[in-house]
Amino acid sequence: MSKQFAVIGLGRFGFEVALWLSQHHFQTLAIDVNRNLVQEISKDVDNAMCFDSTNESALRDARIDEIDTVICAIGDHHVQNNILTTALLKQFGVPRIVARASTDLHARILKIVGANEVVNPEKEMGMRTAQKVATPGLTELIPLSDNAAIAELKVPESFIGKNIYDLRIRSRYGINVIGIRRLKENLADEIDKDDKESRNFILSFSPEDIFEKDDVFVVAGKETDVKKFASIK
Repeated sequence: MSKQFAVIGLGRFGFEVALWLSQHHFQTLAIDVNRNLVQEISKDVDNAMCFDSTNESALRDARIDEIDTVICAIGDHHVQNNILTTALLKQFGVPRIVARASTDLHARILKIVGANEVVNPEKEMGMRTAQKVATPGLTELIPLSDNAAIAELKVPESFIGKNIYDLRIRSRYGINVIGIRRLKENLADEIDKDDKESRNFILSFSPEDIFEKDDVFVVAGKETDVKKFASIK
C-alpha cells in the first residue's frame, strides 16, 4: 500500500507541496479553511477538505490518525494555529509530522509540541539563492551529515569533449560523479534547459563517455570539495 500524505494549509508553499506529492503518485489529502483554495486544488489531489485544523472533531472525522505523514504548512500569519495543529497531530498519534516554521524560536516550539521535522521555506530558499549567486555553476546542493553533500552543477566548459578517465575527477577533485542529466534529443530551441523534464538521467555511464555541452553533473563528496569543483570554468 502506498504512503498517505496530508497537507494542512494551502498557501503558496502548502499548495505546491500537495501538488508535487499528487503528481508523483502519492495519495494526498489537502486541507484548508479557505474554501476557494480547497476547490482550486480538489481536481489535482485524491481528496480535499475544508475545515479548521484546530478543530479536534474535524481532524478526527478526517481520519487524520490513519495518515502516514502530515505536513503542517500553515503560514506565519497564523502561528498559533500552526502550533496548535501540530500539537493535535501529535495527540492523534500521526507517525510523522513535518511542520513549517518562520523563526528559530517557532521551530523549537514546534519540536516541543510534537513535530518530527521542521522546515523553513523562506530561509532555505534564501540559502539556495545565495549559493547560486555565489557559485553560478551550482544549480542544486543538498547538504548531508559530516560536511558531505549531493549537488547538481553545470558541466564546466573546459570538460566538454572529455571524459572522467581523461579528467581523473575523483583523484584530482575528491568528488564522485554519480549521474548526468542530459538534454533529450530533438528538443525545440526555446526549451527551458533548467526544466528537469527536458533531460534524461544517466546513472550507468562509462568512464570513457564524452561530456556534452549543456550536461549537468550529479555529484557527491565533501561540501567544500563540491563548491570548489563548481567554480571550475
